[in-house]
Amino acid sequence: MSQTTWSALTTLPGEAAARGLAARLEQVEPAPYGVGAFEIEDNSGLWEVGVYCHDAPDAALFNQIGAEFGAKPFVISEVPDVDWVAHVRRELAPVEAGRFFVYGSHDADRVPTDPALVPLQIEATVAFGTGHHGTTLGCLRAFDRLCNEGFRPAKVADIGAGTAVLAIAAAAVLPDALVIASDIDEVAVDVSHANVEINGLGGRVECLEAAGFAHPRLHEASPYDLIFANILKGPLIELAPDMGQHCAPGGLVILSGLLAVQAEAVTAAYIAAGFSPVAREDLGEWSALVLKRN
Repeated sequence: MSQTTWSALTTLPGEAAARGLAARLEQVEPAPYGVGAFEIEDNSGLWEVGVYCHDAPDAALFNQIGAEFGAKPFVISEVPDVDWVAHVRRELAPVEAGRFFVYGSHDADRVPTDPALVPLQIEATVAFGTGHHGTTLGCLRAFDRLCNEGFRPAKVADIGAGTAVLAIAAAAVLPDALVIASDIDEVAVDVSHANVEINGLGGRVECLEAAGFAHPRLHEASPYDLIFANILKGPLIELAPDMGQHCAPGGLVILSGLLAVQAEAVTAAYIAAGFSPVAREDLGEWSALVLKRN
């Protein structure tokens, strides 16, 4: 018998208040099985706090606690019992990004026979980055254009790799390159390992658990000729100084996970860290940036 799930969502201004509210809600009894605080990426300064419970939340209690932090009344609802991974697999069609053909196992019979295309099998999982989102697509297209221009990096890092689709793309077309994929989330690292093996690239991509560059192996292998970072505006800006330290002179970074309206702020942070803009592509509301280390 399936377990009922309830969600309670609210918004409030400011990171400190949002994280404080999330921490307070973790202490509610019966304890929620999940609490998160996330910045709403629309330049509003608002944060969303979400709580997930097996039992219906006490709306009065939640709203009382939320009011202490300046939050709006919670929206409480029962979450449908859906196998989201299976649902996503059905919905995701294969994607072409330059030479790269990204598909799931459910579409293996649709892989073209064109030898010029590089097939990448990436499974829809709880980790982010299947190639379908505008941010991942933008990074793949940027990398494809650089390859067409003769760019052949010897060392590649994919920071915040998610499913490791970008690292796998690099390993697939750069057989002699050192490629490292890192993510702060242990589940994403496991997914990365699995996808590397699925694509027949076992031993070609090192998958590490790390926040940013905070791993001895990432330090040891630097500087990198190419660094991917498909994350969010805030972490991208925070990482700019570390990017400057770990990117080789003349090396490139491909950045995404940011809205087009955030591109100028991210670019400014990287110029301050010693980079020069090379290219930008907007796909819908999302943007992908290429910058060179001076």
